[in-house]
Amino acid sequence: MSNENSPIGGQQSTPVQVQKATLSSSRTPVSVDITSVLMEVQMFESLSRPYITGYITLSDSERLIENFDIQGAEEIEIIFKRSTEKSSSRSIKQNWIIQSLEKQHQTSEITNVVTLKVIDKEYFHSSLQNVNKCLQGQPWEIINEILIEYLNRDDLRSSADLKNSESLKVIVPNMTPLATTQWIRNRSINQNGYPFFFYKSATTNEYFFADLETLIDQPVINENLPLTPNQSAGSNQSKSATSTIFQMDQPQSDDLLLLIREGIVGSQNTYYDVTQGDFDIVDFNLNNDLLVELQSLNSRQQRPLLDGRLGFDDKPISNYKSKKVSQISSARSYNDIKSYDEAGDIGDNRKKIKAHAISKLMHKSSMRVLVEGDRWIHGDGHYGIGNNIKILVRAKKDDPESAKVDKKQSGDYLIIQAKYVLNLVDGKVGATLNCAKFGNYQNDNYKIGGR
Repeated sequence: MSNENSPIGGQQSTPVQVQKATLSSSRTPVSVDITSVLMEVQMFESLSRPYITGYITLSDSERLIENFDIQGAEEIEIIFKRSTEKSSSRSIKQNWIIQSLEKQHQTSEITNVVTLKVIDKEYFHSSLQNVNKCLQGQPWEIINEILIEYLNRDDLRSSADLKNSESLKVIVPNMTPLATTQWIRNRSINQNGYPFFFYKSATTNEYFFADLETLIDQPVINENLPLTPNQSAGSNQSKSATSTIFQMDQPQSDDLLLLIREGIVGSQNTYYDVTQGDFDIVDFNLNNDLLVELQSLNSRQQRPLLDGRLGFDDKPISNYKSKKVSQISSARSYNDIKSYDEAGDIGDNRKKIKAHAISKLMHKSSMRVLVEGDRWIHGDGHYGIGNNIKILVRAKKDDPESAKVDKKQSGDYLIIQAKYVLNLVDGKVGATLNCAKFGNYQNDNYKIGGR
């Protein structure tokens, strides 16, 4: 794949043009064009939530805030597009609801800079509604039904048709539609014990319901254009073959003690069935029950984040039952179908433990990178959260004639959070990507293509 055809674009930065920006309210039939006063737009997307949040900063020298009498719940529509010769580039549209007037400060005698906290319009619509009913089906079917009935959306994209979890029957306990989808998502586990995520794209406005196994297993979207903090990639690599990381940092990582205390490494779990007066005991060993399997999902990233041979007093730490958990498990609430948290056997309970463990393991080795954002906003597809990206970090002591990578920091990372910042004063876009990986490279050769 050439750089021109790479999903995240070519090497040259290009400006972003605002095609439309309006402020409107149900209290007045007149909308206000705010294109000329926009200074900055921030958009946040996350695997953990099905809505987009953001901040909009504008310059107010025309008494806009005062005359429009912003009270919250006003709507802002913004349509923008990356200025590029890429033929597949499309406009991106965001419909926001003002959540609050976050802050304002005076820059001159007649001008204020105002920052508005905004929320996805569909989230606001969801907050006005209530779900209190019985629902039945596979989790993705229930979520799809809610989106159709309450948000008029019938375009859910899901991997669940291939990675089905079991059907269930629930009585929704007085929740908003999107809160209900998250409640159902928390119960969703695929056949191999991987959790599902329900999230929304900031650039395509699509809803996704995908299991973590599928997300990890998919190829990186920038195989021939890896992200690297090194502008010069070595004597045998051209600058056009990489995409620059302007800032890179790692939050607290590799806190093994925390994972041990939370029972992620080794635990004993007791599930009590109060209807039968019986219980199941499920032992969990991170190395045997999860890490070995994770190595098979990426052929070049088979060094586990936790070595199963790591021990204490000549005993593998994963064999210790560092936490004992007791839970009451619902059972046989319905004759023909499972209830919300019901498990059919010990295997089902083990899947729940495994799903919880991998959700925690996701944060063991994370990376936050600041990159050129306009590469990610072509509008022709979703390149943010839920996608894998290739990051290559040069080894600290390196032979310039034989480039090597830092196997600890480099890797195929899953994007779990993304912040896009549109600086409309300079026409530039930045993207901060929070990423996680589930294994380390076993090969330290600096190689652009190939998996």
